[in-house]
Amino acid sequence: MALTSELPLLFSAFGIAIVAILRVLPRRQIWTNGAALAIGLASAIVPLVLFPFIPAAASGGRALWQWSAIGGPSIQAAYRLDGVGAIGASAASAYVVGAIFAATRGRDRHPLLVALLIAIGHTTIALAVTADLIASIVLLGVLAAFTATAAFLVSPPPAAARGAAFLAVGVQCFVLAALLISRFGGASFQFEQIFPTAISPGIVLAASLGAALFAGLYPFVPWRYLRPPGPVAERETLRGLLAMPAGLAASLVLLRLVGVTRGDVTDIGMPALDAGSRTLIALGMIGSVGLVALRRRVIPGRSIVAGIILVAAALGYADLHWSSIALACALLTILYATAASLALPDEWDVARHDVTLAALWIGIAMGTPVSLAAALAILATDALVAVADSVWLPPHRGHIVLVTSAVVQLTALGVMGVAATDLRDGPTTALALLGIVAAAGVQLAHLSRRIEIADPPMLLDATSSAAAFLTTMLLAIVLG
Repeated sequence: MALTSELPLLFSAFGIAIVAILRVLPRRQIWTNGAALAIGLASAIVPLVLFPFIPAAASGGRALWQWSAIGGPSIQAAYRLDGVGAIGASAASAYVVGAIFAATRGRDRHPLLVALLIAIGHTTIALAVTADLIASIVLLGVLAAFTATAAFLVSPPPAAARGAAFLAVGVQCFVLAALLISRFGGASFQFEQIFPTAISPGIVLAASLGAALFAGLYPFVPWRYLRPPGPVAERETLRGLLAMPAGLAASLVLLRLVGVTRGDVTDIGMPALDAGSRTLIALGMIGSVGLVALRRRVIPGRSIVAGIILVAAALGYADLHWSSIALACALLTILYATAASLALPDEWDVARHDVTLAALWIGIAMGTPVSLAAALAILATDALVAVADSVWLPPHRGHIVLVTSAVVQLTALGVMGVAATDLRDGPTTALALLGIVAAAGVQLAHLSRRIEIADPPMLLDATSSAAAFLTTMLLAIVLG
């Protein structure tokens, strides 16, 4: 009997639910914790393991959910388990399993939190394999509602409210992108059936803004770093984990939409804007900086720097490309996460997820198969590390996991750096290399800090190095 795409997806979905049941038992025992960890890891790994054995004819289908416009035909939501969907479903399962372990670590939790985490996991898995833009937008709205509700349970109310507003605006940006696509007509909103000529720079920009709001790229990232009041240690990890499924899902939708262009993504420009409008925007930027200076009666250094950058972007708007804007946002996100985590090392549990999403965006903006494969490898590694960090491991095992995951991610960043040298656009190449170097730098900084604190013996260092080398070679063989 041939495998179908539903089998790994159902296994991951049921696995998340079983892990939650085992973790909320009133009297947990050692075997329940071990079983929950084993099932959680299996739910994250099974889609990756079974995907190569699923025939192409059995990799997709249509859901029972359908809708119709007024006077129009009925349309059924389509799904397909491809390589991107398999990695997305695995990463979503791992992040949610890690969040469930973190949420059930102590007794001080809201009764609805675990149920919301299960809903977030199931919705994200569905989004990872959805092959229809309209169905993806509807699921993004559902995911935004679940994520915003859960954020109010683990974050300060101002931070949760700001995050909910970002998610709501992000959904509207994706709706705007769908409306712009509808102007060109078409029999379906399935990604494979959308005409490449229907994807205009305005559509890509609207979807990118929506995905950036979901992913928390700069300047939308600071809300995640507002710490909850009181001694709630188990909620610290959740501040980063809760936002990851939404950011992952929106980034994958953007990836599929950009892939519809079937061309070099570095050639995607910006929406047309005449010279007069650009001049007015530049004058408005200068005026706003002057107003800030008059109101504060000091020279606003940050406002002046931001104003200079925006004025230069407005004047050189005609030569800007979408990839340059996406790479600049990713670079600023990494720099912000670096500054926050180096000033407060405990914030690395939150900042590392932002660095992962920024690396994924760098891979999308570069648009080459090698860069995308490396970015997805970084995502999958970070998701599995999230599970490891949410459970207690003996010090020697924790050190091996730490070194192995860091080496795999640094190797993937190196592969992305090599791929960046093949890009045709000079500014895109420069921004991509800067982002890759920044991501590698912050990874090395925190790796050295944690190793210095642990002070492992030489034999453990050698074992960790061997494990990291063998794991990296295995991934190279599998991905190659």
